[in-house]
Amino acid sequence: MSTPVLPPLRDMLASLIALNSISSASPQLDQSNQPVIHQLATWFELLGFKVDLMPVHTAHSKKLNLIARYGEGHGGLVLAGHTDTVPCDEHLWQSNPFQLTERDNAYFGLGICDMKGFFPLILEAVKPLLSQKFQCPLIVVATADEETSMDGARALVEAQQKLGRFALIGEPTNMKPINMHKGIMMERVVIHGSSGHSSDPSLGNNALDAMYYVLGI
Repeated sequence: MSTPVLPPLRDMLASLIALNSISSASPQLDQSNQPVIHQLATWFELLGFKVDLMPVHTAHSKKLNLIARYGEGHGGLVLAGHTDTVPCDEHLWQSNPFQLTERDNAYFGLGICDMKGFFPLILEAVKPLLSQKFQCPLIVVATADEETSMDGARALVEAQQKLGRFALIGEPTNMKPINMHKGIMMERVVIHGSSGHSSDPSLGNNALDAMYYVLGI
């Protein structure tokens, strides 16, 4: 029996780009990421990774997280990324967004950088290293719905998954490694007014006036 081998890197990239995994708050646009996850699971299992699939409960469709481990022990390195993409308008593309296209010495396709391309690169990078015994485990995490609800990351937190000691996130930042990660902070300001009559505005408290002041400072 021949030893299973991975497809060439370009073929893996093309396979993932062809699988629509758009996440959107609009039900008519939202797609499941399960085909992407199952394809990744097949490839990582070929290399001897132990793969766990975690159901993710989302508003519109059934989705999955993937956790692939190679090696035993505590700590280790996590290589993490998401499997969904933003929606796209195919008419604004110069090529089919779901078909890997090469031009100007670059690859084009929906999610090629952000961030389906990260996973074939992991597979290609670790393939020659697996003949060695790892001192700590290597963990690959592929999540769902990063572009919208973050439900995939929330599922990991809620499950209290013990992952590695260090993490490398495959999000592109000017194609340079940095020691931080982009994030978002949201604040909510609530102002309560009190009703009054226009004949004597001083008896009321206009919440719009207060909000104007808050926004101006």
